[in-house]
Amino acid sequence: MYSFGVLLLEMLTGKQPTDDLFVDDLSLHNFTDSMFPDKLAEIIDPHMMREESQPGEEVWMQSYIIPLVALGLSCSMKSPKDRPGMRDVCAKLSAIREGFTKSHTELSSLTALVTGS
Repeated sequence: MYSFGVLLLEMLTGKQPTDDLFVDDLSLHNFTDSMFPDKLAEIIDPHMMREESQPGEEVWMQSYIIPLVALGLSCSMKSPKDRPGMRDVCAKLSAIREGFTKSHTELSSLTALVTGS
């Protein structure tokens, strides 16, 4: 579970645990946790973000990015007993995916309605 959490944090931040930034007691987990949730936009990989001028930026952060970072943080806790089980992780990922799929479908329907396609 720990490796999955670290991998998720790597994908979301674009940083690796071996980056020069992480020395002494600073780790990818601690770095991300220190920015969570209020300053996440500062550390999220720009490829994961929507342009700020795009409608729905806040919804994107609240609905998808923040829950994924929270999951990465919980999976990469130092103590194994503090990490969630696989069943819980799968349920959380499924809920995030379902929300994304539903909003994408609704957006596509709205776009088709507006453009007449």
